[in-house]
Formats: sequence, structure tokens, C-alpha cells
Amino acid sequence: MNAHPQTRPVVVAGERVFLSHIFADDAPLLAQWFADLEFTALLGQQGYSYTLEQEQQWINANAIAKDDRRTFTIILRDGERLIGTCSLFRINLLHGIAELGIAICDKTVWGQGCGREAVRLLVDYGFRYLNLYNISLWVYAFNERAYRAYVRAGFREVGRLRGAIMLDGRRYDRILMEITRDDRISVG
Repeated sequence: MNAHPQTRPVVVAGERVFLSHIFADDAPLLAQWFADLEFTALLGQQGYSYTLEQEQQWINANAIAKDDRRTFTIILRDGERLIGTCSLFRINLLHGIAELGIAICDKTVWGQGCGREAVRLLVDYGFRYLNLYNISLWVYAFNERAYRAYVRAGFREVGRLRGAIMLDGRRYDRILMEITRDDRISVG
């Protein structure tokens, strides 16, 4: 359920999703999603389950654009439903670099391309409005769906920390991926 039907401003427009502002009223839904251990493990936060109070603190910390961070909600156009969040962080405007993070929290839309579209929107925002040149991200080898979505969005693998993540008694690689403004121009 969206606490802000028909009132979310479209900050970055896409076909199926758009990026918008984060609201204090989003905390209960985010807390419900981030209490899910399966979900938080996919983000590399094994064993973490977040409370309403923690989500409220996170929203308060991210609701205001800062020089080194921009955070958005991901809204499904159909019904203006909140399905996740995404951020550019560790933004360095002098060097034109940033890191990207995304969480498609609503499992009912997993595998439907919403994450890939949100990543493309966020990358375009970073290149166009922040004048970034390089956007990087980390993904975990056990999160194959995310890895494929990043590749389809134009990212390429540039390095691995082998066995850097332990999950359920097994070691997995932590994978560094990037996209540059030049890459984006060449793939359209």
C-alpha cells in the first residue's frame, strides 16, 4: 500500500517505474521488507533484520540530498506503488565518481525488469545531472539475478574479491562492476 497515492513527484521518469522522493510515511513498509532475512542477505547484510525505528532513522538521514549522496524511492507507475529504493553515494564531484546501491524490496516484481530500469534511470541521472563519469557498485556472486540485471543495464565486471562473503556456510565472491559515461554513450 502506498501512503501517497497520486502525490509522488516524478523526479526521474521511466516507462514502468520512476524515481521519486522518500517520505517519512514509507518507514513501515520499508521496515516490513528489511525485516526479511532472505532479502537482507541478498544485499550482503546477512543476519540483519531492521526495525521501524531503524528505518525511520535511515529515512531521516537520507531524505535530504547531500553532496555525497542522492537517495530515491522506486515507484511502479501502475498504481504508484513503492517497490524499492536506490542511491548514488560516495559521490565525488571533483573526480566525477560515485557508487550505486539498489534494493527492489517488493518480491512480487522480482524478475520483471524493474530493477534494471531503475538502475538505468539512476545512472542517467548521475551522468546527466551530476556530471559523473564513472559509477561503480558491488554485488555478491550468490545474487545472480542482480548480477544479470546490472550487465543488462550496461555495467561490466572489473574485479572480484574471491571468497569475501560467507553465507550459509559457503564462501562467495564480492564482485566490483562499473559503467562509465563513455560506455553509456556506446550502448545508448
